[in-house]
Amino acid sequence: MNLDAVPLENYRRPGPARLRLYLSLLLMLVLTAILGKKRDGDLGTVETLKRSSFARIMFMDIGALSTLGALYLALNGKTRVRVPAAVASLAVGSFSLLPALAYEDWKAMQEGADQPPQN
Repeated sequence: MNLDAVPLENYRRPGPARLRLYLSLLLMLVLTAILGKKRDGDLGTVETLKRSSFARIMFMDIGALSTLGALYLALNGKTRVRVPAAVASLAVGSFSLLPALAYEDWKAMQEGADQPPQN
C-alpha cells in the first residue's frame, strides 16, 4: 500500500481536519458513555476483569495508551491545560485527552491566523 497516496498530510499539523477528528472521537465517546447503559446480564468491570484474560490485556493496553497520550500532551503541548489534562488523562483517559488535544490545536490555529502569511 502506498501511504503517499493516503491523504494523511491533513493530520500532521493543527488544522480543521485534525480538530474535526478529535471532536468526532470525543462525541462518539460521550454518546457511548451516555447511551451505552448497563444491560441485563452485564458482569460489570471488576467481574469482567476477574473472568477474562482478554479484558485484562485490553485494560492494560488502554492504560499504556493513556500514559503515552499523557506524555505526548505534556511534552508537546503549548497551552496551560497540557499538564492538568495529561495528569487527568491517567485517570479518565480520552475524556480528558481528546478535549485537551482539540484545545491545543484550536489555539495553534488561532495563533496561526493572527500571523501574516510567509512567502
